[in-house]
Amino acid sequence: MSMEQPQRSPNQDDEISLIDIAKILVYRRWWFVVTFVVVVLASGLWVLLQSGKTPIQESYYQYTTQLAVGYKTSSDLIEPLPSIIEQLNGAIIPRVKQQNDFFNSLSAQAGYVSNSNIVTITTQGEKKSDIAEFHESLVEPIIERHERHQKNLVQQRNPIFENSQRFQVIPSEIVALAVEKKVALGGERSVSDKMILVLGVVLGIVAGMMAAFFAEFVARVRESLKE
Repeated sequence: MSMEQPQRSPNQDDEISLIDIAKILVYRRWWFVVTFVVVVLASGLWVLLQSGKTPIQESYYQYTTQLAVGYKTSSDLIEPLPSIIEQLNGAIIPRVKQQNDFFNSLSAQAGYVSNSNIVTITTQGEKKSDIAEFHESLVEPIIERHERHQKNLVQQRNPIFENSQRFQVIPSEIVALAVEKKVALGGERSVSDKMILVLGVVLGIVAGMMAAFFAEFVARVRESLKE
């Protein structure tokens, strides 16, 4: 009695191993090499063409005013900087913009420099004179309030205060008014040349392998047609 041998599934003949893949790449290596070189050269040529172009840059003018907050003693400010920023953003800037139609079209960003007594006001625009007037209108209420506060301190100081801490009144003042700065925008490629070349190499490898397998596929189809 003879044992029947298991029948091979048709799908087993279509299976391909890593060794078969390696053989295809070796046998069709020129397809891989040529495709890889073409893709890498194309990416390199694109980088050269892009590097020769002058990027179009957009720019705008930024105007910055700096207010030096005064001191009520040798180490204490008349008013904390965060408090001044809150007053500017919450009350002074909206009120000044409502009082003037042109000011209403402007925007202002208030901030301060850490570990200093400097408050900054920044505005984007084109007419320096109008922006300078706008910034003066924003800073004047702060300076006037600080002057009143300093006068009250001078009137209320007593010998006990002077002996405990050195009394030194320094007024608040504008140290820079609407200083112009040109800021460039855009004109830079989001992807660097090196990244493009790396992507070209990766794409060349993938395209080369696809070309090698496609060439092998076409060759086998031709053989099957001859048979």
